Amino acid sequence: MGMNALVSNVLEGIGVNPERFSLQWASAAEAPRFVKLITEFTDKIKELGPLGQAEGIEPDEMKVRLDKALEAVSSRKVRMVFGMTTKSIRKEGIFTPEYINAVIGEKLSKAITGALAAEPKEEAKPAPEKKAAPKKAAAKAKPAAKKATPKKAAVKAKPAAKKAAPKKAAAKAKPTPKKAAPKKAAKKKVPAKKK
Repeated sequence: MGMNALVSNVLEGIGVNPERFSLQWASAAEAPRFVKLITEFTDKIKELGPLGQAEGIEPDEMKVRLDKALEAVSSRKVRMVFGMTTKSIRKEGIFTPEYINAVIGEKLSKAITGALAAEPKEEAKPAPEKKAAPKKAAAKAKPAAKKATPKKAAVKAKPAAKKAAPKKAAAKAKPTPKKAAPKKAAKKKVPAKKK
């Protein structure tokens, strides 16, 4: 139920009718209920019309808004506030949809508004001059790293070899021919019974 409230608040924040989202639970034994839920939701979406067109939003603008919504629900702050809010709801033990929607709306409205207002993240491309400088520094650092790496690898490899030896000896010490023989006999008898 908390997820319903979160998604509804985000959809409202980007100007999309929150009735376009529905999360319902139905058991596998509730086939008639499942059919009813799907039929009602499909009819509601047909009534609302195409996404964006019904809200008066151009397709390009709708894509931008949906990307912002995805960034908002993916943001660390919104996820943390949502987690703490659901934890407090569980602690209080009141699980009515109205109460959950009110609490999530109250606690998350600030985080959602802030996440939706934030500028979209763009990958910064360093200038060509900056790329050349790190390569030179990295070229100087690589020979030193290569010299240190084999020594460390050799030191680490010796204890690993010592640890592996007792395991092999322990595996050889346990005889298992008695267990293997009945399995082979059982496999031969099973096909004979099928014929």
